[in-house]
Amino acid sequence: MNPHAGRPLFFLLIVLLSACSEPAVEQIAVTVPENVTVPPDMAYIPAGNFIMGSPKDGRTPGGKTVRLPAYLIDRHETTRRQYHAFKADYTYSPKKANYPASHVTYHDADAYCRFRGKRLPTEAEWEKAARGTDGRKWPWRIFFQHPNNGFSGFIPEPVDKRDGWVSPYGVYGMGYNVWEWVADWYDYDGMPAERRKKFKVIRGGLTQTHLSVGASPTWFRNYMEPDKRFNFIGLRCAMDAGKTELK
Repeated sequence: MNPHAGRPLFFLLIVLLSACSEPAVEQIAVTVPENVTVPPDMAYIPAGNFIMGSPKDGRTPGGKTVRLPAYLIDRHETTRRQYHAFKADYTYSPKKANYPASHVTYHDADAYCRFRGKRLPTEAEWEKAARGTDGRKWPWRIFFQHPNNGFSGFIPEPVDKRDGWVSPYGVYGMGYNVWEWVADWYDYDGMPAERRKKFKVIRGGLTQTHLSVGASPTWFRNYMEPDKRFNFIGLRCAMDAGKTELK
């Protein structure tokens, strides 16, 4: 009897189990109106309702239904190469040209998006693009431990990596990689008056300590002073659905 006879089947089973550990995210079927042109690097998010916030977090809208008009949002975080085209003195290693741009303030991010003929997304637009319309906690819906597949979480990755971690609208980097500036001021019911209009919201990065790292839920709100710049904060842009003039 060949003691290795069952090994190929055993190996195949391991491969299949590994492949199933990160199931593909079911995409929301979207019909783009004939009068709307969607650039290849952007996703069209149709008008309609979605669930925003979580009843578990009193500093969010609490899971209420919000209606938004249609809009477009970048499929990927802005890369270092892209940001360099806007700001020539922004330096980066050519080997990491496709990594997310970072060390940018809110004002830098806002200016970059305007340079591209776009704008920063609102907080509601960012959240809908991340979670879809079913109120999911994670863009990929089925939680799997983060970090995974060699991703430490402490160092960013290329913006187009991790096909298994896209949102239901096909948007990457929502819940991992860098935090992203959005247009809104950080505010919540009961916030002390002296703290209002002091911080801008940042979304979609990793919750980190010196020992661990974890994905942030779709509704999780973080904040930062708008003039700060760090290696863990970047950006992506959005645009009204009817606008087509890009740079």
